[in-house]
Amino acid sequence: MASVHFSMERDIPVISDVDILVVGGGPAGLAAAISAARQGRSVALAEREFCLGGTATGSLVGPFMTCSDPDGKQQIIRGFFEELVRRLVAAGGAEDPMSITKCDGHSSWHVKGHNNVTPFHSEILKVVAEEMCEEAGVQLLYGLQAMDVQKSADGARLTGVFFLAKEGPVFVRAKAFVDCTGDGDVAFFAGCPMMQGATDTGEMQAAGFFFEVEGIDEEVFQKRFEKGGTDAMRYSDIIQRAADNGDYPIPRRRMGLYKSCDGTWRANITRIPDVDGTKSADLTRIVVEGRKQMTAYMKFLHKYVPGAEQTRLVRSASMPGVRETRRILGSFVMNEQSIINGEMFPDRILILSNSRDTHAGLIGCYIPQDRNYSLPYRILVPQGVDNLLAAGRNVSCDRPTLAAIRVMPPCFGMGEAAGVAVSLAIETGAACASIDVAELQKRLQAQGAYLG
Repeated sequence: MASVHFSMERDIPVISDVDILVVGGGPAGLAAAISAARQGRSVALAEREFCLGGTATGSLVGPFMTCSDPDGKQQIIRGFFEELVRRLVAAGGAEDPMSITKCDGHSSWHVKGHNNVTPFHSEILKVVAEEMCEEAGVQLLYGLQAMDVQKSADGARLTGVFFLAKEGPVFVRAKAFVDCTGDGDVAFFAGCPMMQGATDTGEMQAAGFFFEVEGIDEEVFQKRFEKGGTDAMRYSDIIQRAADNGDYPIPRRRMGLYKSCDGTWRANITRIPDVDGTKSADLTRIVVEGRKQMTAYMKFLHKYVPGAEQTRLVRSASMPGVRETRRILGSFVMNEQSIINGEMFPDRILILSNSRDTHAGLIGCYIPQDRNYSLPYRILVPQGVDNLLAAGRNVSCDRPTLAAIRVMPPCFGMGEAAGVAVSLAIETGAACASIDVAELQKRLQAQGAYLG
């Protein structure tokens, strides 16, 4: 690719000087910022969009996937996530996940791996998230896209992050940082070792584009389920008939409609493979192609699907749904065998049971989980920078592990742990890799986290 040289001489204003800077306001970033502020730290939360929630709001991804053990008997992702859900329920913006145990429209009629999902209202989530930040004293900085970092003279620490704002380049100075960008932008700019997609081919999970519909006749759908079971709810026979007629150009050949708490349905239908979510051109292609597939799908519902003839489009996402890009390469890389074995790490920060759901190529692979497992603190710690942690889908793990832990409840849990950990690092003067993990676990449990 051709390039040009551009130099700019200008003073860049420091718009915030805080203890902790969290970059990215999705589930991980929201939990990290509030948890850090509750530890008594001054915290700024920088977000490129103009709301919090990330994929839960801008990308319309929902519901929150399971937060329980595989049998649905006990909620195990708790702490910040449980508090947020309680507040959403109180505001009329969610349903209690432990009340959603049967196989119905809330789980898109999936039997395995979809117990205790949490339907939520994206607009109410935006409001509740800002209320919680305000209560905790978090400084919100919207409309900021990270563009580079500043490091100490010895290169061991970050001193701040440069952002592109409406008014031009700006700078935020901090003592410690949490990268919740999903793409590992801060760690990447800092020169930390990174992984991206498959280590051999670079392939990344297919992207998607969510939208909301209303007008589904749930009774008709439920009767189909009672007659044909879960397989019938993928609507493969009807999709194949439409494809044979030239009326179904969508690569993903299965239904995925999830009933929300307000009677609308979230459509997880589209599939856009062979994209790199760290490239603007590919992000553009995701949303343009996603809207084309959405339009085709609406016509398919009206023409072919009993109970969906009167379906109406409510809204489409404003952001692409990206499942995988960069991950930090920490000193420890969690692998799939730990999930299979149900490993309980001594430095665990979260216990979960989320299934592996790999959206690779056109088909993908879904493997339900039959036991609990844990995430260790070590996967949050990048190499090369002492005062930086990562949380969310950019942590140190292999691709099958990412396919399980990239969904939102685990991201809330990782963010909560990162916020407390980075606060502890400042408090004790330790590098993030050297904090007292037993003290971190103690503080997480005091906030309601379940560690077994």
